[in-house]
Amino acid sequence: MLTNIFINGCSFLTYRPRDNVNTHCGIELAKLMDLDLAVNLANGGRGSKRLMWTTRVWCEKFSEQAEKCFFLIGSSGGNRFDYPTNDGYKKHKFPTMETTWKTWDPNRDSHTTNFIKYLFGLGADLDQMTQVESILGLLDLQDYFQNKGYPYLFYNTLSDAKITNPDVQLLFDKIDKKRFFKPETSHLDYTVANGQQCKDGDPHPNEAGHKDWAKQLKEFIDANNLRTI
Repeated sequence: MLTNIFINGCSFLTYRPRDNVNTHCGIELAKLMDLDLAVNLANGGRGSKRLMWTTRVWCEKFSEQAEKCFFLIGSSGGNRFDYPTNDGYKKHKFPTMETTWKTWDPNRDSHTTNFIKYLFGLGADLDQMTQVESILGLLDLQDYFQNKGYPYLFYNTLSDAKITNPDVQLLFDKIDKKRFFKPETSHLDYTVANGQQCKDGDPHPNEAGHKDWAKQLKEFIDANNLRTI
């Protein structure tokens, strides 16, 4: 019997008290599903590799709790390249995790401009890099959840570029869309399109936006009977 919800993703699944947003769609979904919070491992600015790794590690450490969880996974796209650190970065936020993470984001980290030019000089395709990063993370978690028999739901917090490579499309099509809410868009895109930003110039959702998105997630879960595998 499901009693808890597990949450992982980026800042779209965290509180933003400085902007008077003291909830998020994960917590609102838990209320709608009558579930208690087992843990929230979401962290602002992080990507797919950390998402996959911390989810699997938590499940292996807390297997009895995991068996009672519904897993909500907000994919922040592949343009955030996570890497483990040796300095215990922000370990206090996630005391159950020994591995700590930072992220290289080519859209955000201006100091890496020369590195990006270097990659392009080697023939790197940044769009494909981000898509592969994102898809591999979701496919890994999909296989893991299915093998364990854990019920889950994916959705995008951020969107990747349009897929044009048929090999990339082939593996994207292997993600079970029955358990992927609106894969063609993201919570960020919906927030901006519906004017639900927490403040001007910031695309993070306000309280109403989080509740709206959570309601849609709940309707999708019920329509597809996703509380079981």
